[in-house]
Amino acid sequence: MPTHNAPLSFQAVTKRYGSTSALESFSLDVAAGEFVTLLGPSGSGKTTALNILAGFTEASEGEVYIGGRPVGALPPERRNVGMVFQNFALFPHMSVFDNVAFPLRMRKVPRREIGAKVGKALETVHLTGLTDRKPGALSGGQRQRVALARAIVASPPVLLMDECLSALDLKLREELRDEIRRIHATLGTTVVFVTHDQSEALSMSDRVAVLNEGRLCQVDRPDSIYDRPASRFVADFIGRTNILPAKAVTDSAKEAWASIRPERLRPEPGPDDIHFEGVVEERAFLGATIEGRLRLGGGQSLRFALPRSASVPCPEVGQTAVLGCPPGDIVMLDE
Repeated sequence: MPTHNAPLSFQAVTKRYGSTSALESFSLDVAAGEFVTLLGPSGSGKTTALNILAGFTEASEGEVYIGGRPVGALPPERRNVGMVFQNFALFPHMSVFDNVAFPLRMRKVPRREIGAKVGKALETVHLTGLTDRKPGALSGGQRQRVALARAIVASPPVLLMDECLSALDLKLREELRDEIRRIHATLGTTVVFVTHDQSEALSMSDRVAVLNEGRLCQVDRPDSIYDRPASRFVADFIGRTNILPAKAVTDSAKEAWASIRPERLRPEPGPDDIHFEGVVEERAFLGATIEGRLRLGGGQSLRFALPRSASVPCPEVGQTAVLGCPPGDIVMLDE
């Protein structure tokens, strides 16, 4: 089911509700065919940005471009984007076929073309054979696939997805996550995906844009976001980390912070490593790893995640231990 794609751009987009800014001077360029995730906690502005792009919300300032064309003045139906909602938004009285065909009929696509397009969309999401069923007779995962088929049936150049996996259980989320990656690779459409789930963002995206309190904090590849966070918020929000005063790991008196991922610590520190000595106060067996906390002499708590394959056994609770990591694994944060 080949499609086309389009670049899109937010240019200094702001959305205010009275004196409150839901989105402030938000600028982001997304290349044609790119999969970009807007990630952040509740109230960070990610869904506001998506709704402005879709045309459901009007920006207070700034402009949105799709395919190089400003679309701020266009209604949603003229923006040529596909949308997958958190609550599926299927018509319960319609069959699977009619739900998927709905956007084609709204566009007045000739009847002779609708059957082939719907069939191809359902084949893409692995739902061939369920055309006559109503949404109430489907599982949650199947309903979400119908919603995805409806979003791609008209081959939109941009596909928007708003927390569309959050209503599913873990196993279904993982299956649909893989499906969305496969569909993106097959269709090549431009995708903007909104989530608060870090694992979804890191595993699915070409780039991740992290938002907080209506502002863009950092945008980069998933590995760069994780390994080199630009701020204390990003370091603390993405995955798990230890945030220590910079003076705890360097001789600098500068007021700053350092981030150390628990898995970067090791029980056999080398001579060039930064060493941390303390008492093990927590220890938990988690299969492939043993995780816990080390209480340092200065009172700070250091989380660790040690592989069971390490040649040195993980110390027990109450034992004194020395852990370390290379200086390059410590990220100095500006704020």
